[in-house]
Amino acid sequence: MNSTRILQHALKDNGLSETPGAKSTPRIQQAITAAASWLDKDDSKTAWCGCIRGLWGLETGTGVPKEHYRAASWAKWGKPVRWETAMAGDTIVMKRPGGNHVALYVKHNDTHVWCYGGNQQDTCNITRFRRELVTDIRRG
Repeated sequence: MNSTRILQHALKDNGLSETPGAKSTPRIQQAITAAASWLDKDDSKTAWCGCIRGLWGLETGTGVPKEHYRAASWAKWGKPVRWETAMAGDTIVMKRPGGNHVALYVKHNDTHVWCYGGNQQDTCNITRFRRELVTDIRRG
């Protein structure tokens, strides 16, 4: 299953963090470059959640939307999934101040969802979000 495969692959980047200042972490810079060559390569200036999600999709052959650097573009990728059938590795799109965020689903309860993704406190990690922020759950 693609969801399981992408999550297993993505977890290899667990703990990957931005480099403070003008330099960028090479793996994050790779994700940014793979997304769009014109994006600012400074990982502290570029919202890279969609970039790293896209890099995982490219590396695993599970696919990406055309503008995968835009978190919102993941809302049209794959097929919609309901909360009742969500499985680890599905793609979650959510609202955030100033835009959107994309990550991989881990689990949920009535009020929160746990997601693994990049640019979560400037790191690749599992973070808990309010479930009401989620706009889409997708599976490739």
